[in-house]
Amino acid sequence: MSEVYTPIPSHCNSCRHYDNKAFGAVNYGQCRYYPPMNIEKIGEGLGRGVWPIVGYDDFCGKFTES
Repeated sequence: MSEVYTPIPSHCNSCRHYDNKAFGAVNYGQCRYYPPMNIEKIGEGLGRGVWPIVGYDDFCGKFTES
């Protein structure tokens, strides 16, 4: 996917909680509505948190216009 789609009203890519900065110019990102979820400890016993990955055209009931 080399093109980034324009925001779609009421979908993830037009939500204020959608963050695709970590991925660059792609059509998916992280939902930052809730704090990151803990996953099992890795390495030196450090926990790791992750946010859900969502597509640009996904949607949910937590949508807030950006």
